[in-house]
Amino acid sequence: MKEFEDLALTIKIRREHLNYTQKDLAELTGISARTIRSIENAAGSTSIKSWYKLLDILGMEMKAIIKPMNDETGQGSFQ
Repeated sequence: MKEFEDLALTIKIRREHLNYTQKDLAELTGISARTIRSIENAAGSTSIKSWYKLLDILGMEMKAIIKPMNDETGQGSFQ
């Protein structure tokens, strides 16, 4: 999904801006460097808890926003 790819790139840019290596983040968050690489590549199925830990260390946050549904049945368009 494009949204995950955009978020992954933003995370990588923020990490580099703060002069952290993936290893640094692994030590700070308790998340493996492999998982951090996976997040930065928008690959795999990393837990939301890991995303939140990583974002917190980077001074970022994730928010859920309610969006309009695409039809009268109330079903969204997530695929």
